[in-house]
Amino acid sequence: MRALFLHAAVCAIAATCLFNGSLRAEPSAVSIRVEQANKSDMDGKDRFSRDHTRTLRIFVTNNSAEQLELKVKHIIFGRDMIHHDYMTAGEGEKAITVKPHGSEEVNTPPVKSNSTEQHYDAKAKKKIEASGATIIGAGVQVTQGDKLVAEWYDPMSLKEHWGKTIKITAPAPKK
Repeated sequence: MRALFLHAAVCAIAATCLFNGSLRAEPSAVSIRVEQANKSDMDGKDRFSRDHTRTLRIFVTNNSAEQLELKVKHIIFGRDMIHHDYMTAGEGEKAITVKPHGSEEVNTPPVKSNSTEQHYDAKAKKKIEASGATIIGAGVQVTQGDKLVAEWYDPMSLKEHWGKTIKITAPAPKK
């Protein structure tokens, strides 16, 4: 009897956590799948500088019998190496039309960032400060009009930072 009660309590808690509407977009006929292509190259001069590149392939599927006019928005999130603030390394949106029981693919342009960790340069005999930003994740939202119909975040904790980050600006050209 006690085991049955515990099982029912665990199921009730799991159902509350899984089906809480505040955790994700409302159930809809739209689903998304996202593939990420990441590249991180170390600078040849030292092991503390890295160039990061990320692109997304977003597959939007319409499981309904009606054609849908949707808008796909994406953000590539970064983190400032000095203050560790969340930043927007790249973003965009695209309007798409998805046929009934069909899929559309949205490819994002590559987003690049450069970061240097704080370290001590033995040859110059000085401390090198951290600079730049590193890519930490991505998010995708699909809307139909003003209604959010699907969303994806990697990692999921970036959902709370959607629209609240500052944009990474390209460094000024050296003279």
